[in-house]
Amino acid sequence: MVVANIGNLANGEFMRILLALSTSRYSVQLIESALEEAARANRMDVLILVLYIIEQDELNAVSQKVGDDGFLGASIQQDVLTALQETHHRMAMQRIEEVRRVAEEQNYQLEIHESTGSFSNEVIAFAEKHPCDVIYVTRDDRPFISRFLFGSEADRVARLAKKEGLGRVVIDD
Repeated sequence: MVVANIGNLANGEFMRILLALSTSRYSVQLIESALEEAARANRMDVLILVLYIIEQDELNAVSQKVGDDGFLGASIQQDVLTALQETHHRMAMQRIEEVRRVAEEQNYQLEIHESTGSFSNEVIAFAEKHPCDVIYVTRDDRPFISRFLFGSEADRVARLAKKEGLGRVVIDD
């Protein structure tokens, strides 16, 4: 679903930058890096594609963990989880608004898309439908050893994007 589309994309080739954000992963540095890349393009024909992914499975896992531990009553537990989800969503919307502001100031084209699902699956599916030059993703906040042993969604995106020729991937730690 396209949430916003600024500008007319029919007038030629664009440098396409995909900025993938989600309910559990967003980074001020990631956004700044993507915007710096747009500025380095030194041209007006930049398209920034923001993909905001609602990671329902992650939210469900938190809910399950809290439920299994049983340290809150059901009503309070649901209130806490709803507040957590709303906080993540609000923070992601603030980041997206920052991108929108800069895009308007710099006269970049901007599309904002929203989807629900697994982070890596959604990013790859989107990149297959929307070819891009570079994909910006961030890792979730886990220790290196955990990522090494169990893998990383960001690393999976990089591996699949390279294999499928979907664009260069920049991972923010």
